[in-house]
Amino acid sequence: MSEETNSVLEDIITRLRAMQFDRRQAMQTRYFEQFGVVVCKVTYNRDTGIWMLQDARTKPPFTYDNLDMVAVAIYDALTEFKAVF
Repeated sequence: MSEETNSVLEDIITRLRAMQFDRRQAMQTRYFEQFGVVVCKVTYNRDTGIWMLQDARTKPPFTYDNLDMVAVAIYDALTEFKAVF
């Protein structure tokens, strides 16, 4: 893995962890963009511990119960988008 890959994954994980620790609302939503275009929307339900990932190109949303798995899915979506942009 290159250093750039590590930093992208670290940035994604940092944002996801911030969603877990934010106690203002039970549902947290973040958008992940590439070149100013929304690639995916992630919603975290603090009460259930479930992550929902909506890729802008696919439906229905995917659900995850593991931060690492959703981080990899976000990374893959951003990488795929970058490759075709």
